Amino acid sequence: MNYTIHIANATDHFVGLTAQIETLGAPLLQLQLPAWRPGRYELSNFAKNIRKLNITDSKGVPLEFNKISKDCWEVNCLNQTEIVLRYEYYANQPDAGACFVSEHLLYVNPVHCFMYAVGREAESFSVQLDVPMHWQIACQLPAKNHKLQAQNFDQLADSPFFASPNLVHHSFLLNQTTIHFWFEGGVVADIALLAEQTRKYALVQTEIFGELPLAHYHFLYLLLPNTYRHGVEHADSTVIAMGPAAAINEPAFYNDFLAISSHELFHLWNIKRMRPAEMLPYDFTKENYSRLGYIYEGITTYYGDLTLLRSGVWDFETYAKSLAGDLERHYNNLGRFNYSLTASSFDTWLDGYVAGVKGRKVSIYIEGLIAAWVADIAILVRTNGASRLDDVLRRMYQDSYQLGLGYSQEIYKNLLESVSGVNFDSYFEEIIEGAGHWEKYIQKTLEHIGLELIIREKEDGILSCEIKKKQEINELQNSLFEYWIK
Repeated sequence: MNYTIHIANATDHFVGLTAQIETLGAPLLQLQLPAWRPGRYELSNFAKNIRKLNITDSKGVPLEFNKISKDCWEVNCLNQTEIVLRYEYYANQPDAGACFVSEHLLYVNPVHCFMYAVGREAESFSVQLDVPMHWQIACQLPAKNHKLQAQNFDQLADSPFFASPNLVHHSFLLNQTTIHFWFEGGVVADIALLAEQTRKYALVQTEIFGELPLAHYHFLYLLLPNTYRHGVEHADSTVIAMGPAAAINEPAFYNDFLAISSHELFHLWNIKRMRPAEMLPYDFTKENYSRLGYIYEGITTYYGDLTLLRSGVWDFETYAKSLAGDLERHYNNLGRFNYSLTASSFDTWLDGYVAGVKGRKVSIYIEGLIAAWVADIAILVRTNGASRLDDVLRRMYQDSYQLGLGYSQEIYKNLLESVSGVNFDSYFEEIIEGAGHWEKYIQKTLEHIGLELIIREKEDGILSCEIKKKQEINELQNSLFEYWIK
């Protein structure tokens, strides 16, 4: 399929799309628009943003077509060699996972607004960006003369892009991989410092999985004037939307900026390559249910911050403050007594990204982080620092992604037990599949590494948490703490 995209109406935020599709002799074609995007496991029904849909033959003669589902259209193309599809898409969502167009920015996540011919998802796609030639394009796809090339629809859907005259670009070499920074928003970070710190935490993450499996990686930073924080992972890139842009070099904002960047980079391995079997491949037309969100989001949340600590980018005080904040969210959510991690993962398709009914569920990010932390320390304790969760992830990556396979909870559990040499039945029964058992695991984990958790109740009844290293710890606790942060 050959697409052209342009800014149709900057004021009202519409992009225009035209697609030329060979029929390959088929009398009927079904054109499918995705219903959701990877990285946010809920139905989004992008078709609600389409207007002015028009389908003709190559000479502009209208063809008969019908909508056969909420986001699929069937076209009568008998005796046609090619059809031409034209429509507009509403692009007024300036976050890290959607589309936004203005007079000076064309920002698109293709999974929102590009269709594919059903049964022909494996075919290549070209996308011509009809924007001024002096505009730069930031995207993980190869581009020449403002044309992007994708090997198949899955790659296109996973390749967001910025086109703008205001992009600021910097890059550096990490091993054999070029790391790119793209800034849109008029403000940039301290590039030398950002490059140095990105190199440090990226090297730790690479060591965990044993390889950095790509030639180029792109950080697409959308800096906004308002307070905002959102990131979305892609195979060879990430989009991160943060604001207010003016605060980029303030310590608190910058540390949060590093944390979300580290989190999204870790997804390069954990979900963009190593993926649950039920999501291999993605089905963009319906829910892709999985109970393993504690692995692909929880473990990523844990390592996003931990690799900043282990690389020396963060000191322990900075990390402890972040972990304490995560524990605050845990202790202030009574859902931990009512719903399991696996059930909450399954229900992201129901209400996973809103607060929902009070006390109904838990977060696959926060409780998943805690579950990963508990497992990591448990392995360190059982092996006296010889092994840790890193080893589980490396083996799971080798046994799944590198063999073209997906993973399961059984595979993850078997690897935890193989690496640690102990049984993880109670961990899965109480932490992963159960509810209400968290506190004893948290206290035991803290004790193993010589930390204490101070919980205070504020006047409004909300709990606050603080983590400190105990003043007096034994030699074993100290050695395990050092193993943990190295």
